[in-house]
Formats: sequence, C-alpha cells, structure tokens
Amino acid sequence: MNRRGWHVFFVSSPLGLSRCIRVRGPVAGMLAALLILGAVGFGRCAYMLFSYSYAKFGVYNEKKRNDDLVKTVRFLERLSEVRAREVADLASYENAARLKYGMNPISEEVRRAGIGGRPSGDEVVINSLEDMAVRKAGRVAAKIEELMRRAILQDTTFSRMAKHVDRQSDRWAQRPSIWPTVGRRVTSSYGYRRHPFLRRVVFHEGIDIADKTWTPVFATADGIVSFVGTKRDFGNLVKVSHRGGEFTTVYAHLVKAARVEGEVVKRGEVIGYIGNSGRSTGPHLHYEVRHFDRHVNPMKFVLPVDTVVD
Repeated sequence: MNRRGWHVFFVSSPLGLSRCIRVRGPVAGMLAALLILGAVGFGRCAYMLFSYSYAKFGVYNEKKRNDDLVKTVRFLERLSEVRAREVADLASYENAARLKYGMNPISEEVRRAGIGGRPSGDEVVINSLEDMAVRKAGRVAAKIEELMRRAILQDTTFSRMAKHVDRQSDRWAQRPSIWPTVGRRVTSSYGYRRHPFLRRVVFHEGIDIADKTWTPVFATADGIVSFVGTKRDFGNLVKVSHRGGEFTTVYAHLVKAARVEGEVVKRGEVIGYIGNSGRSTGPHLHYEVRHFDRHVNPMKFVLPVDTVVD
C-alpha cells in the first residue's frame, strides 16, 4: 500500500549529484507551517526594523526642529529684553521732557496698558503640564505682546507731547525775550520820571537805551511788522505784532527802518538802526512792550543771554 508524502530533492552542482529524501505527511505539514511562520516573522521583523528606523529619523528631525525653536525663543527673549530697555529709556526721557514743558508725567501703571493680574486655575494646570520650552515660549510671547502695547502707547504719548512742545515753541518764539540792541546803557527806565522836555513827572511807557547812531536794532521775537513810519514824538518808528496781537513791540527814534509793513521777521533779525529822530536829547532807542495793547515793563521780557528760548 502506497503512503502519500513529500519528496525533497537535493541537487549538488557542478557534479550533478542528487539525493532524494522522502518526508511523511505530518512532518511535511509541520515543515510547511514552520516555513510560513518563519516568513511571517521575518517580514514582521523587517517591518518593525523599518518602522523603528523611520521613527528614529522622525525623532531626529523633530529634535532638530525643537532645538531650532529653542534657539529662536532665546533670541526673541534677548531681543525683547533689549527693546524693553529702549522703551523704558524713551519713557524716562519723555517724562523728563514733560516736566520741562509743564506737562504731567505718565505713571508706570498707565504705561503697562492694563497688563498683569493673577493667572486662572486652568492656566496654572496647563502650565504645569507643558514642556519647559513651551512655557518659556509662552512667556516670551506675552513679553513681546506687552512690549508692543507699550510701544504703541509710547508712540501715542510722544505724538501728544510733540504737539504740545510745538505749541510751546511757537509761543516762546513770538514772546519778546531778548535785548533789542547791542547797547546796555539804560538812560531812562520804565515808570514815572521827569520828562526832559515837559519838565514835569510823567509816566514813561518803555525804556531808553543809549548808543551810537546806526547801531543795529533787533526784533525781540518772531512776528509781523505792523507799522513803519514817523510819529511826532517818536520820530522814525517800527512796530511789530506777535502772536496775532497778543504782544506788540515798539522801536522808536530810529535813524532808519530796515523793514516794510507786512514783512515777517524772526527774533534777532535787524529791523532798524539807533538814531536821534523825533523828540530826543541824543541817539538812543526807545523800546516798548505791550500785552494786549497794555504797556508792561520791557525788563520783565528780557531773559538772560544763556537762556534758550528758540
């Protein structure tokens, strides 16, 4: 009776020898199962090895990306610290300038623009679970956001201060504040005096500064020449209007005017020359300052030579 089984041939080359081994059915089945299991195991090992290599490569890329992000966070942190110091320096300069120009300084609470406060419970839990690098990135982001708010506020307050300074500068530019000529010898002060021609006490509405004929006379503030001509007592006279008529300066007894009516003049520009015209006992300048057309003492509007008014 023939029994069914498997025949396995082994061929040896190049001699061409062969050998046949007969394998019974159960053993053949076991061998086939072992071959199949080996193939499956080898394939699984190969798959696992490939997956491990791929995952390791991915971890390497993620680590490199994470290192790059950490470097970026560190750079942004240092940059934000530098910019924060610059904003703080600007704030200090602005507060000093505000005090100089009569403005109230801005408090630190206002400059922080409402940033601060205690974190919520959810934020505390999330922060405890996050990675250190993530938390640091969050702090840097918050710091940059605060810096942006402070920078916007700084720009706004600086603009307001600049407008105020422009107004103050324009006001000072049109306020009489310098000596009207190079001469310094005051021969008659502001106030009551004995008139040299009338021989009685009258009110002198300006000051008289004696010097040589043709000594230059300067505008004491920015303004517009409102009158150039001759008046009986004052002789040749130049009148300058400042700040739309708030101040008026008068320069009398000139030998000659150097300006015409309607001309714009700047502080320190020559508007005429000392003379002896009109009722005068010698070459001198009669100088008046009027505030809303009321006479005031010109000496109150002469600042020291080292005082900056422009």
